[in-house]
Amino acid sequence: MEILKLTIVFQAGIVLTHLALTTPIIFSVLDDESSSKFLRKIFPRYYLGLLIFSFPVLIYALFNETTAYVWYLSIFNAIHAAIGFIVIPATNAARDRDWSKTFSYLHGLSVYCTAVIFISSILIFFSL
Repeated sequence: MEILKLTIVFQAGIVLTHLALTTPIIFSVLDDESSSKFLRKIFPRYYLGLLIFSFPVLIYALFNETTAYVWYLSIFNAIHAAIGFIVIPATNAARDRDWSKTFSYLHGLSVYCTAVIFISSILIFFSL
């Protein structure tokens, strides 16, 4: 059980580190082209990492007796990590084609997914 809590804390820590350290520094230090290249490299790995960290709790919730609350939160967490990972190429394509409305929508979706992942990971931590 403690390893599951550690896993979910890592997931929340990834989100906090990304929001508090990585993103603000990128835009204050790098020029637009460099920040774009960096973000295109980091974001797929970011969401893949979040998805990977969601699996242990999801597997535990599916194969052990746990509350429906933890089960649903685990699925919710993993689905949002997968959505974040899947929309990255479309977000990049929208940016490249200067489709500002589509880009704004997809970027907003990824921000929403990140918020859901963070909140659900905290809720899972206190529910295990």
